[in-house]
Amino acid sequence: MFLKEIVALLENKLSPKIFSLYLETYGIQYGEYNEKKIIKKILITLDLSLEAIHYAIKKKVNLIISHHGLINKAIKKFNTNLINKLSLLSRYPLIIFILNDSFIAAEGGISDTIMEKLYLELDRTFDIKNKNSIKIPLGRISVPKKYPNQNKALKLIDLINRIKTNMNLTNIFYVGDLDNVIKKICIVGGEFQNIEYLEKAIKYGCDCYISGRFNYHEAVFARDIGLNLIEISHYSNEIFAMKRLYNCLSLEFPYDEFFWFDSKDPFYAC
Repeated sequence: MFLKEIVALLENKLSPKIFSLYLETYGIQYGEYNEKKIIKKILITLDLSLEAIHYAIKKKVNLIISHHGLINKAIKKFNTNLINKLSLLSRYPLIIFILNDSFIAAEGGISDTIMEKLYLELDRTFDIKNKNSIKIPLGRISVPKKYPNQNKALKLIDLINRIKTNMNLTNIFYVGDLDNVIKKICIVGGEFQNIEYLEKAIKYGCDCYISGRFNYHEAVFARDIGLNLIEISHYSNEIFAMKRLYNCLSLEFPYDEFFWFDSKDPFYAC
């Protein structure tokens, strides 16, 4: 394929550029864009770890597509970790394309994938305005589907157990009473949450909010207003969508070679 083909697919459909929320990195972060450059080997990864870059060079990859970038903020100084990555990249001519927050909102992206993994049905999108006042469908408001032969109401404990089973997790942090009945759920992938978002979810009729890490003040606020919170680790709420992207691109470009690299969750639980 030509580079312009896969870039156009990412920017217009799979992780739309228009869905970028703030000033985060999106698109080609490393390497020179040449629309006629032929791409034969592509690596999909969640993080640009040193191991991921080593793997890409070993496989002679032309293009890396990563959710997270080499850097997320302006560079004030070059730390050893970044220097090591740039040193590796300088030895082999490849291009890095960063999806970042646009992939959270995209159809088939992170929020969508979490909803489907948890066997939930879409009610409406959870829209947030970006810096240009464009509405971004960052999250998904959904209602529970009942498993066959199950007619009882879904309680918070049931939803937590469903998350543990369907997302292969052992530890879940939550706010709320485990016997609370869950009727409408707001899902926001990544770690996008603040009190304004929680208030908005309540206005949409949600009694549960699922996302990445919550801080103490958000948890207290949710407890005070009776909103159940469920925290899914940053890694776990993104990895399934990236694997889905890998499968999608492999089918879209069957004559090219795709590689998957999993840097693993940096957190451990005991």
